[in-house]
Order: sequence, then structure tokens, then C-alpha cells
Amino acid sequence: MLTRKAKLLLSLTVATPLLFAACVDNTLTGVYGDIAGTYTLTVFADKSPPATFPYGTGTITWTDGTMVLHSLGTFTETDYYTVTSAGGAQQSGSFVSSGTFTYDASTFQLQLSAPAQNGLPARSAVGTLQFDTINYDEQNTDGTFSSYEYKR
Repeated sequence: MLTRKAKLLLSLTVATPLLFAACVDNTLTGVYGDIAGTYTLTVFADKSPPATFPYGTGTITWTDGTMVLHSLGTFTETDYYTVTSAGGAQQSGSFVSSGTFTYDASTFQLQLSAPAQNGLPARSAVGTLQFDTINYDEQNTDGTFSSYEYKR
């Protein structure tokens, strides 16, 4: 029969690795490890980048971007643009949005949700992630929808 001290020592021996494992960044082994990674922008608002749109008295051109899905159910979307004024002056910038996602592998459904941030309202979108391609539609301010696509 084990003594009380032996039982305690055995318990600590078993528990210690579990405590260290809980402190590890599970970036590759989380719930969504199989789809985690960086996806590159291939369609922005129904157009292939560089995608140019009227903006004020000039234009805005969305040049490229990434969608990073983290295995624990968070994402970061970063899209880069250049604003060109009517006079020809250019200013570059980026749109960054981060939030959470869920993925149903049986239906390929991907749901993105981001809280209000960077002076922009909360946003959400439902789409698909299939064959290393993310597709989703997002509602525009005028009520219409635009399509977006990222590929790994």
C-alpha cells in the first residue's frame, strides 16, 4: 500500500506536465489546427486585386491582403489599399479586422465575427472554407452584398 507522501509525489508527477501543457500556445494544435494558416486575398468586393473603386473625388485601390485563421478560433484580416486624390496624390493604408470564427467541417460553413474596432462598426459574415479557399459575402452600407475570397 502506498504511503500518503508517495501518493502525493505520484499525483504531482502526473499533474506537473499537464500544468505546463496548459501554458503552451496551441497555435497548431487547437480546435481548428487543420485549417489554421495564412490565406491570400484573391477577390475583393467582386474584383481581383488590384481592385479600384470611386472614393470621394478620387479612387481607392485595394492591392492585396491576408486572412490569418488561428487554430483556437480567432482570425486577423489585413487588406492594403492606396487612395488616389483627384489631383493624383497617393496615400497608402491598411484595413485590419480581428475577431472570432467558427467552422463546421461537415458543411464547410465558416462564420466570421468581429467587434467594433478601429472606428468601424461590428461586422459578421457567413461563407465557406473548402479546398483551401475562403469565400464569403459581406453586406455593404447600401444594403447590397460583395464577395471576398482568400486562398492558401
